[in-house]
Amino acid sequence: MKGSKKVFTVNRLLSLLFFVMLLPFMLVSLWSFDYIQKDNINTFENNLSRFTHNTAMESVNRQLEEIGIVFQILNSRITPNGAKGFIEEDHDTLNAILASIVNTLTFFDAAIISDIHDHYRIYPKIQLKGFVPSQRPWYPGVKQKNGIHYSEPYNDLLPDLHNSNNHSVTITVSMDLFDEELLKYGNIAFDLDLYSMSTPLQDIVTPFEGKFLVAAQDGTVIMHSNFREIFHQKIPQRWIDKAIDLEGNFYDAETEKFIFYHSFSDPYWVAFTIVDKEMYDDYIGKAPQTLIIIISLCLVIYTVLVCLCRVYIKSIISRLYMGVNGINVEEQEHNLERVYNNIKKSHLELEEARKISGEDALTGVGSRRNFDTRLDELIAHNEPFYLAILDLDNFKSINDAFGHVVGDSVLKYVSNAGKAILEPKYHIYRFGGEELVALFPGNDYEEYFNLMETWRQVISQRQWRETTLSVTFSCGIAKWKEGETAQDVIIKADKTLYAAKQSGKNVILSSCD
Repeated sequence: MKGSKKVFTVNRLLSLLFFVMLLPFMLVSLWSFDYIQKDNINTFENNLSRFTHNTAMESVNRQLEEIGIVFQILNSRITPNGAKGFIEEDHDTLNAILASIVNTLTFFDAAIISDIHDHYRIYPKIQLKGFVPSQRPWYPGVKQKNGIHYSEPYNDLLPDLHNSNNHSVTITVSMDLFDEELLKYGNIAFDLDLYSMSTPLQDIVTPFEGKFLVAAQDGTVIMHSNFREIFHQKIPQRWIDKAIDLEGNFYDAETEKFIFYHSFSDPYWVAFTIVDKEMYDDYIGKAPQTLIIIISLCLVIYTVLVCLCRVYIKSIISRLYMGVNGINVEEQEHNLERVYNNIKKSHLELEEARKISGEDALTGVGSRRNFDTRLDELIAHNEPFYLAILDLDNFKSINDAFGHVVGDSVLKYVSNAGKAILEPKYHIYRFGGEELVALFPGNDYEEYFNLMETWRQVISQRQWRETTLSVTFSCGIAKWKEGETAQDVIIKADKTLYAAKQSGKNVILSSCD
């Protein structure tokens, strides 16, 4: 009798324990279902918002910034006489500059310079009957110094000069030209090659099997990883109308698609990431499936625990007692320590990988290691080359006066301007601190000097938001001679740089004898 009563009491206690444990578990499960679903929605939105922003900045905005730098350079180099000479085919220098830009920069198809009397010349050379620049859709309607104007997509009268994509629709970017008295004397314009500008999108994998594209204000698709979509497809105008903020997202019920966007102010383009509702439902629907599996596993565990409690109650209590008193703590700590050591080792390996990376993390130009490798290759192959070392003037004073954030911004701008001028034919590397180096394989010293001089002028003429900030650099150029080591030519260029600093700064000197 007593034994039966004890068994009955133990069974009741175990059953009560089971349900007491099960009740909070079910409450937590319901809460988890709601939390996981909301977390998946937030993850979905955050991932696509971040992807849209990063892709728009890296694959679109970076090219727009490079276009802006090209126009800034041309604005500082073109003069009324130079433009007139180019139009009258009597200016080889400007023709060479435009030829270099059109043939080197992938986002330009053709260039045209016109004066206020609608006299013009196109590179590559072509003459069209009845062509009036001021009446073209891309011609700026407002006179604005240094203002860059992007047209809407339009049917171009020019044939496809490269015969690469056979498109008749294009977008033209242009800028009015002003003399020193701020009188307009002409205009320069470039037809954009949106197919080449879309090439970076081919290497991008859009999350949730979505699509990334860029559209003009009339809805025409102007950038897409699938070239067949460019100028041939349009997005709904309501998508453009809803993209009123810099960034945002919305759901389009008519097409059953989730839309994430990043808008640009100049040009008035909008980058879209488009994901089907089916993919959204599939991702969000993983929450109940995962939760059911977890609940099932937990119920199995609970059942096993109850059975073990019935048969091995004393053994369980003993094991719990040993666990509370830390019998297996040492082993657990050993495992955690091993995990920590593995993480620490992986972190060190990651840092080492960053050190040997071929690109400088701050400026985006080549790293010092990459420079040393390229320099050794040129010397090993006995290829003639020139080395230019530049150093930002008074950079420590800039950091002290405006802070390191402004200093980093200055270094980034100088590097990006240099890349726009020199690349892809020549390459820039970060030598250390505020020093940059450029390698020029070949013997065309005059071209190399002119490129560095253009770079120097662009930097010195830049108007910064900080009104008292002035940025210049000094540069030394040296020619490698057969038999010299890498250290020899670096020392030679560095001495020339020092001489440039001593001569008053903001100057380029060379020792190419």
